[in-house]
Amino acid sequence: MNVERPGISRGILHRVIFGFTLLCALGWLNGCQSTEILRVADFSSAEQLPNHITLVSWNAQKGSDVRFRADMAHLLVQHNPDFVLMQEATEDLLIHQGIGGHFAGSWRYPFPKGPTIGLMTLSKVPPGQLMPLPTRHREFFVTAPKLSLATQYPLPDGRNLLLINVHILAFERGRNKAVAEQLQGLKVVMLAHEGPIILAGDFNTWNRQRLGMLEQLASELGLTEVVGFPDGRRTGGTGYRWADKVYGISWDLPLDRIYYRGFSAYSAEILPYDSSDHAALLVKLALHSEPVAKIEMPRS
Repeated sequence: MNVERPGISRGILHRVIFGFTLLCALGWLNGCQSTEILRVADFSSAEQLPNHITLVSWNAQKGSDVRFRADMAHLLVQHNPDFVLMQEATEDLLIHQGIGGHFAGSWRYPFPKGPTIGLMTLSKVPPGQLMPLPTRHREFFVTAPKLSLATQYPLPDGRNLLLINVHILAFERGRNKAVAEQLQGLKVVMLAHEGPIILAGDFNTWNRQRLGMLEQLASELGLTEVVGFPDGRRTGGTGYRWADKVYGISWDLPLDRIYYRGFSAYSAEILPYDSSDHAALLVKLALHSEPVAKIEMPRS
């Protein structure tokens, strides 16, 4: 399945950037940032995860397509996943009961009753711990900060799974200092965890430098990327080749990725929904019984 990348009107893009910049100059910036975490649905009666886990990761594109909620409800019934990780979500995207979860807001649009955008992590088992990981940097320096959401869940062997729903900053070029800082924050959380890990979401790996930083993080933490997806994952691109050249965007690098530690991956597929500009990724993982060695923080 190939996901189309609609072109962005240059005039519209300029007006959006100018509008946000003006609002920031008028003192709206801090008011636009959201720190809320909401429980969006009740969890099932399950107390721990199974040895085989089904996980879906999907950038919801703010649920702007009228079909998205129905597609999500169909996905939950047909595939019965243990986890669903959504990026660019709104709190009202879950209309199917039977799976619980939390919505972590990152950005609220600066107009009356403007929606809040953030991450949603759904699971059959309630998390024992819940930790939002916001960035201090913003897109275009003035607009939306990005957020990751870390949660922990009990496993059948008594260990805990650390699951991190990730959305990495998109609009930074050059040395990518803000992206490096965001990845370092994730690294600190994962270094403190001795058990299995799943790191998944929209990593905005639209050039080789960004992908290399992520691959270095994965190597240091003993994470393995899920491979074997068919063609169809969202890749970078503004719709204008001149802009892609300026930003160094590669059209062949997927933005959405899934990494794991303490599991084996035995299935990777793209689900046939086109109600977002990103594809929905589904993976199945089998838990390893042997303990995962603790990785020590490098000494400075």
